[in-house]
Amino acid sequence: MKTPIELQIRHLPPSVRRRCEKALGIAKPESEHKVFVYGTLLTGECNAHRAGCARRQKAWALGTIYDTGWRFPAFTKNGRTRVAGEVLTVDDNGFRSMDAIEGYPRLYRREQIRVHLVGGGQVLAWVYIMNRLPDKATVIECGDWKRYRSERAKRETAGEKDAKK
Repeated sequence: MKTPIELQIRHLPPSVRRRCEKALGIAKPESEHKVFVYGTLLTGECNAHRAGCARRQKAWALGTIYDTGWRFPAFTKNGRTRVAGEVLTVDDNGFRSMDAIEGYPRLYRREQIRVHLVGGGQVLAWVYIMNRLPDKATVIECGDWKRYRSERAKRETAGEKDAKK
């Protein structure tokens, strides 16, 4: 049964009502979602801020990551490479934000996989898997998007220096 206050605020727009519920201490707890990220949502990467107030833990999962050629990677469950990443624990808003950036469900789909936490333990987490890899996608052999980008940048810089000689 609803309290008199809940009855008084039920007519408010949802976002205003949620703020009122939080202020009054009657808010329903938001759901938490664990998501394994391996690319631009990692700490220090260009889209890390899109995960909202995520709690982050270093982690890895078995699979394969690819350079799509579009400045972001793609993950598949096929393969036995140790893919470096993080487990983000996000609320509903963070999850929706991540869905938007990942183009869910059009570009990526979500599946749950077993993820290994650095320091011990395992969790079941969502991972974004590209629906169709681009023809030009290449395997990232090291399984680490940040390391791969760093090494590629060094090679490109070295190549530019050699070209100037």
